[in-house]
Amino acid sequence: MLLLALVVPASGAFGHATSELPHARWSSDGERVELHWTAASDDVADVAVAAGLWSSDKMWAYVEGEVDDLPSEEQIAALEHEQDLHGYLLERFEVLQGDEPCSPDVELTSDIITDGIRMTFTCPEPVEEATLSVTVLQDRDPAYRTFSVDGSEQYAVHTSAQPEHRWDFTATPTEDRAIPLALWFAGGGLVLGAVAILVFLGRRPNSRRSASPARRRTRSAR
Repeated sequence: MLLLALVVPASGAFGHATSELPHARWSSDGERVELHWTAASDDVADVAVAAGLWSSDKMWAYVEGEVDDLPSEEQIAALEHEQDLHGYLLERFEVLQGDEPCSPDVELTSDIITDGIRMTFTCPEPVEEATLSVTVLQDRDPAYRTFSVDGSEQYAVHTSAQPEHRWDFTATPTEDRAIPLALWFAGGGLVLGAVAILVFLGRRPNSRRSASPARRRTRSAR
């Protein structure tokens, strides 16, 4: 099993108000790389805010339970075809094969809050290795990060300091769930030792009001 050397503070989870960290799941088939990005509802809503389509009140409604401020089904469905949203995502997710960018295509549904975001990248050659770059929501808060996984033991943490990671698409899938579980629990506050010893330091907050200081500052500035 891959040894983990990720130290996570037991405070608020990297700018993610609900302590649920976004995940990007990657796969490849020939020249195509597939991405499925999923996150807590407030983070998905914040993508629409970042794209200039929604006010921040809609994001905070998911955090604080303000039903009157939640987006309607029609407003959510309208995001599927919003070119500003597509453009934002094309800037925030990138796949490079060598020095060549792979051609991206955004595939949204009428409910991205539930379904997340899917993208396809078409590369010049069949993909065995590539560089993955994820900067989604880091313009909203540099503390945002995304965990990349693919069903094997490899993973990456995309941060504002290190948005790019090399990825081996020939890695063998595994039934070992320790890595995905470790990444999920990281949002609640764990220390993951270099010998894969998981030491529980904190629990996922019971209240959706437990936003990180960075998110509180973002709200109070409005």
